Amino acid sequence: MAADIPDNFAQAMVAESAANMQASNRNSRNVFDAAMGVLQVAAARNFDELGVTESRANSGLIATPIASPTTQQGG
Repeated sequence: MAADIPDNFAQAMVAESAANMQASNRNSRNVFDAAMGVLQVAAARNFDELGVTESRANSGLIATPIASPTTQQGG
């Protein structure tokens, strides 16, 4: 079904729709960037509050692969 509007008006509507979608995507990226910045600051602050022992344990836990227990559990 063809639109019953002039071609130049249809082209302007398509261009405006594309611009609106791009603006929405840009705004979403900006919100994401702000949220990630807040998360990174919070993580850095929390990690900085840990003492030497806790930070070594934390980094060791993160770097340690999960494996099955070395001894049998139960009977």
